Amino acid sequence: MTGPCLFGISSQVGYVAPNGPGADYAVSALYGLLFMIPLAFVYYIFSVQMPRSGGDYIWLGRTINPILGFVGGWAMFISFIALLASASVTEPAVVIPDVAVAWGYIWNNPGLIAWGQSFASSTTNLFLGTLFTIFIGILIISFGPRIYSRIMVVLAAIIFLATFIFIGALAAATNASFAAGLSSMTNGAVTMDGVISQAQQAGFAYVPVNPTGTAFAIPFGVLLFNGFNYSVYVSGEVKNVRRGMLWGVLAALAVSGIFDIAGIYAVMNAQGYPFTQAAFALFGAGKFPLGVSPWTPLFIPAVLNNPYLSSFVEFGFLLFNFWWAAGLALVATRYVFAFSFDRVLPTFFADINDSLHIPLKATVLTFLLGAILTYIAIYTTYIGQLLNVVTIWSIVWILIGISAIVFPFWRRDMAQGLVGGRWLLPICGVATIMGMAITFYWSITIPAIGASLNLGSSSLLAVIFGSAVVIYIVRYFYFKSKGLDLVQIQRMIPPE
Repeated sequence: MTGPCLFGISSQVGYVAPNGPGADYAVSALYGLLFMIPLAFVYYIFSVQMPRSGGDYIWLGRTINPILGFVGGWAMFISFIALLASASVTEPAVVIPDVAVAWGYIWNNPGLIAWGQSFASSTTNLFLGTLFTIFIGILIISFGPRIYSRIMVVLAAIIFLATFIFIGALAAATNASFAAGLSSMTNGAVTMDGVISQAQQAGFAYVPVNPTGTAFAIPFGVLLFNGFNYSVYVSGEVKNVRRGMLWGVLAALAVSGIFDIAGIYAVMNAQGYPFTQAAFALFGAGKFPLGVSPWTPLFIPAVLNNPYLSSFVEFGFLLFNFWWAAGLALVATRYVFAFSFDRVLPTFFADINDSLHIPLKATVLTFLLGAILTYIAIYTTYIGQLLNVVTIWSIVWILIGISAIVFPFWRRDMAQGLVGGRWLLPICGVATIMGMAITFYWSITIPAIGASLNLGSSSLLAVIFGSAVVIYIVRYFYFKSKGLDLVQIQRMIPPE
């Protein structure tokens, strides 16, 4: 699912700007990419050696211990459900308002601008977020794998083409031309200098780019490039897994890294850090003059004069969360399928629907949980304040790094013909542990990054990881009462 996308470029700016003053957004993304490269090699090699639904859940469980595998897999599953809820919230809270206002300026339609600026109601966001989740569920459930994959390819083509136009328009712009375009776009009502001045009057102080601020923003760079691992969860459904995962993991990460980092650089070269920091400071105070979140697609009419191309870019931005959420849901259902196949969850979740050829019950469960988290995310601050998915990932990926180190020596029966020989996987495992240990430290000690380890976030992490232990113990003793050893069952039967 990884690929160059204007949402990813915009989100790196949109997430870091209000939370990481002094960060160089492009350089922090580059660091994030460097941290992800050894992990990508680990995922590629493991997916070739053990091409099974469930990915890291299988690798941890078969390499070290089935209980540890479920704990890691369950935590990753919850994180993907949280991201699905995030997509359901972000679409009506950020994307639709920004696109509506941008289209309003492109086509000189004040009514569309006013409509986009009206998306402030939690009720509206819940309705649209729930509708969004249901739509994605129907998309997956209503079509078989072949039609679903074709829809995903079409969406990807539109999004990537819109991204290339987006990057090209911003790369051709300068800070001066952006300022002139913003003024022209709003008929002089909003100017770059005016936004900065208004923010300063509200107490904003510009923080120059510095190495410390950039380093603290690296977890956002890790978050930006997380999608490289999505394809491994369906590696058991790929005919030529060695070639397929080469493109789906390593090549996808490389291409995404090049275009996303170049795009972030182009954005900041045009917008400039003073304006970007000031715009988000005003938005946080409820005073940004355009009335919506100042993500970069909002300003496309300022740098791209062609109304048709500008509208197409906005359309690509509008579609991204549908494409991403469908991918997240696909990954989450494969976790449920793998858990159920191994009997850690009830086995009926592993049933494959005869007509749709998908794990229908696992899919329904995924979207039910996604809808619940969407409600929590909109009506409470609990998820946003206390759940940092990067923290979960870094913990699990450290465990994956350990499994990469021991796999060639502990599971020689499964390590025959290991890609890169006996030592590439352990070397990448060591590099993964180092990078993810740094990411984990920053994600829990820098409040601006997300949830630091306060009582609430620590409790939530304990619930997520601890619930996996409880579920496994309950299922273990249930099967033990029937004369079956769940651990030994998992060592012998891989999910297909």
